[in-house]
Amino acid sequence: MEFSEPQVILFVADCERAASFYGALGFTETFRSGDDAPVKIELALGGFTLGLALPGPAAESHGLSPVTEGDRACLTLWTDDVDGAYARAVGSGGAPRREPHAFRDVLRVAFVNDPDGHPVQLVQRAG
Repeated sequence: MEFSEPQVILFVADCERAASFYGALGFTETFRSGDDAPVKIELALGGFTLGLALPGPAAESHGLSPVTEGDRACLTLWTDDVDGAYARAVGSGGAPRREPHAFRDVLRVAFVNDPDGHPVQLVQRAG
């Protein structure tokens, strides 16, 4: 038995809006279900796949009970410019959560919420 191609799926209110936000952070679309109003869009960055899916169809098709509020997951993106990444994320529809700051003398970290409230951690090695 083998496993491959892991993916995290975030439940979102609007797949297009979420894909636009993550596209601004360097993700590239690899799949979408439906052209007019997609119920799922998949994006990739550095070998990682992120799925963006509407909660209703996931519940109806697969018997899931998606949680759509609160800090359900935190996506971490490493960068060489946390300040620039933070500005880009906020400029692309993210909500400021914690401005760039030093953490444990070896990192610079910031947090934004994506358009659906999922926290996104931006991390840079200090020095």
